[in-house]
Amino acid sequence: MLRVRMLIWTPLNAAELQQAMHSGNVGPAALVPVQSGTVLLPPPATKLSEAAYMANGVRKIGGGAALAVWNGDAALLYLFTTALGRASMWGSREAVLRLSAEAKQSGLAGKVFDRSTASLLNLREKEKWQLDAIDKLTALHPQASRKGALERIRDFHNAGGAIPGFFRAAGLPEVAQVAELTEEGRADFVLRTLEAPHAKKWPLALVFPLIVLTALVTVLLNVAAVVYYVVAGVLVVLAAGLMVVLRRQLVRTKPINTVLPVIPVTQGAVPTD
Repeated sequence: MLRVRMLIWTPLNAAELQQAMHSGNVGPAALVPVQSGTVLLPPPATKLSEAAYMANGVRKIGGGAALAVWNGDAALLYLFTTALGRASMWGSREAVLRLSAEAKQSGLAGKVFDRSTASLLNLREKEKWQLDAIDKLTALHPQASRKGALERIRDFHNAGGAIPGFFRAAGLPEVAQVAELTEEGRADFVLRTLEAPHAKKWPLALVFPLIVLTALVTVLLNVAAVVYYVVAGVLVVLAAGLMVVLRRQLVRTKPINTVLPVIPVTQGAVPTD
């Protein structure tokens, strides 16, 4: 199976971004300073939904973000100027679906859903869709080359080097370089030390048996149904609150340079294995 790679680019500089991400509980990720802003590298086990959530958090901080997801056969690029990102896709239909499933870490139901909506891939052929992506790009980076980036988006059957190629064509060569070095594993040593931003779901698993137990006690003791509903509601609220607390511990309560390390990948400071 091909390794799925992810990166997020934002025009905000690394120093400001690191502080804002830490206080805003966005991450974990490695930050790579580049001339045009900052590239973030999420931990290897990060799901696509988690990376998109992180990118949206970065968008709120930095005024915009681009999320790239790729392997050797396909590539996805989401440009966030609002909460909804516009996707550009490279590769065959099957390759894009495989990449999507791997990045989402989808089960059977998720894969079936993706295939049921596969017709959305046809949107990448529409000129309006392509031009909208370029508009979002220039909103993020006003100096971007519209012509070069548009040509790369229109070459959607060619997935080879799509992400570095897009950023280079757009006039963001340092971002392209980080993508290439990421493929080489230059940041893997640091990324493996970061915890993936998975939601802690064990409180929900605990709530269900407690609700069942409450229902059983309510029936056996002939307690009014309203008591059951109140207790069940309190349990759900407590579980949700606990999940929020656990999520906040992922970044905000930990040392900033541990959960949001700054690494000069473009200078070759991070060794390969």
